[in-house]
Amino acid sequence: MTMQMSETPEGLFDRIPGPSPWYLRKNAPAVKGFRWQPAEPNHPAAGGKTLLIGPDGPVAALSFYNYVMALDESTLLVWNQGLGLTEVAPSEPVRLFVIEPNRLRPLDSDLNVLFERMKTQKELVALGGNTSAEMSLSTRVVDEELKAEFPEPLQSVEELLILCHSSDIATERGSVDLALLVAHPRRSEYRLYPQDWFNTAGLDYGYQWVTRVARNPQTGQIHGEGIRIEPFILDDSLRGLRRFESAE
Repeated sequence: MTMQMSETPEGLFDRIPGPSPWYLRKNAPAVKGFRWQPAEPNHPAAGGKTLLIGPDGPVAALSFYNYVMALDESTLLVWNQGLGLTEVAPSEPVRLFVIEPNRLRPLDSDLNVLFERMKTQKELVALGGNTSAEMSLSTRVVDEELKAEFPEPLQSVEELLILCHSSDIATERGSVDLALLVAHPRRSEYRLYPQDWFNTAGLDYGYQWVTRVARNPQTGQIHGEGIRIEPFILDDSLRGLRRFESAE
């Protein structure tokens, strides 16, 4: 028995979100009349910022580690977990924001002031108005079914797969606390699965990381990819990697 990664089905990741700013640079989810654009690098605080541009200018600014998916032709879902720092205990919740860009007003004309405020206050999202809905999911308990009331705009989503960090995962020197949060909004429940295969692999965790996951509709298996790691498929426990027998 040898580890042999199966090929990822073509198109599986076409609409699967990954962390900003990297995954908002091309083929990013948006709504009609709006587009994503990197902030102009004319100020030190603009680094890592991405703007959602509409007919009258930018209506939202996102910093690092935001995930964005389209719920429908006029609505976006954004989520993040702080700055993704693993040394924070207890771990921060995953925060989800539903936004309707057409209902947002343009941001203040002096974006440099906005960028400085986001940097100083560690804000990951700045909007020209209010969210349509928002909620938080605790990351402090793993391996248990947890209950949560998801807002109405998310009730149409069958499943959300969210990468996060959990302080309920025991870590030792050279390990991390990555978890996969599997949420079922219609059933008002979610569960965190420690990613044992990654957490204890002894990788260079400041250099190698998982960026996104997707469920294969044909097999039901969860595929993933990342930065400087090979594509992978989780096993049935959702904690380890699936193994494939090599062809003889």
